[in-house]
Amino acid sequence: LPADLLARQFSLLGLTPGDVVVLVCGDKMHDATLVGLALDRLGHRTWAVMDGGFAAWKKENRPLTRELPIVAETRYPVPAGPDGFMVGAADVLRAVQERSAVILDVRPIEYFLGQRSEEARPGRIPGAVNRPYTSDIHKDGELQYVKPRAELAAAYAALVPQNGARVIVHCRTGHQASQARFVLTHLLGYTDVAWYDGGWTEWAARSDLPVVMGPP
Repeated sequence: LPADLLARQFSLLGLTPGDVVVLVCGDKMHDATLVGLALDRLGHRTWAVMDGGFAAWKKENRPLTRELPIVAETRYPVPAGPDGFMVGAADVLRAVQERSAVILDVRPIEYFLGQRSEEARPGRIPGAVNRPYTSDIHKDGELQYVKPRAELAAAYAALVPQNGARVIVHCRTGHQASQARFVLTHLLGYTDVAWYDGGWTEWAARSDLPVVMGPP
């Protein structure tokens, strides 16, 4: 959503820029990181994702309530400039042509290779590399936790040789890619990570944009 609408929603939640926000997901971490991108878009400085989500909270017998909180509406400010990390198809195409960024596709491998598709065209963006978003997660029964930071750092270093390199992450609609951006930016300290929210849904639907298939 545009920043002004996000600010309005956060105002209705009673949030202020100085609040510490903890995002609690159900069983999918990328549900929380997508909301985190909204906070990033507004320049909210202090937010976190609770590892393991609500399922871990229940398993550890933490306190629960059915009462709804009483919220006092605030006026969350709208940032003056653009968020800076969202890119469109034109930006991605330019990065492909100039080889100025690592295009990181976090869809499952069969979609990356063009073996499966739910969009207008199968395949991937030319030059893209693949790391499925599920590779960031360790499963413990029904619980899902983020893998250790050292393990994540080694895996991403193999794809992005330099920490300061430009990275553009995408999936189908931006949902799963929000998790990759969270890991790269907030856990591993990468400083130039863009998010292509149109993703493969937009790219595949536009016949003017190039597509490749098969093994890299």
